[in-house]
Amino acid sequence: MAIPALQMAHVGAYVVKQHLKGRKRYPLVLMLEPLFRCNLACAGCGKIDYPAEILNQRLSVADSLAAVDECGAPVVSIAGGEPLLHREIAEIAEGIVARRKFVYLCTNALLMEKKLDQFKPSPYFVWSVHLDGDRQMHDKSVCEEGVYDRAVKAIQLAKSKGFRVNINCTLFNDAEPEKVARFFDSVMA
Repeated sequence: MAIPALQMAHVGAYVVKQHLKGRKRYPLVLMLEPLFRCNLACAGCGKIDYPAEILNQRLSVADSLAAVDECGAPVVSIAGGEPLLHREIAEIAEGIVARRKFVYLCTNALLMEKKLDQFKPSPYFVWSVHLDGDRQMHDKSVCEEGVYDRAVKAIQLAKSKGFRVNINCTLFNDAEPEKVARFFDSVMA
């Protein structure tokens, strides 16, 4: 998925403004993690191993938006855990979009169909769905069968409703290049 002209212009203007102010270092992307809890136990991810008092914490809408305002970055990647487990995630995303920041909501897509109607398509909003390769590779990496098919179905539904969607992919060192190439071709379609 190419980056839209609006986003290139917005981020480009932000970078030029920082240079004109003489700033050598400035944020481009805020990684906002409003919770660590997840609905999967993926190989290679240790977030679900945190103690319950950490997993039960949630950033409020106000705290999330205050972090966005304090940081000032033009792009906000909402990660986790699984952000769609947060009861107020739609309000958080809506508040960020209202600030004309580009939101990438990272998700494993298991709750996406159920929550999709809480979100509105916008040039400032992108579903970033985590897929670790084709069906076999992905389901192995998330340690659960059927997750790939559910994610692809949610992606198709989101696209049919006018949302931008991209794929966030982690490849492991045993990935077969030919298989990965076929996967990239299939998700581009």
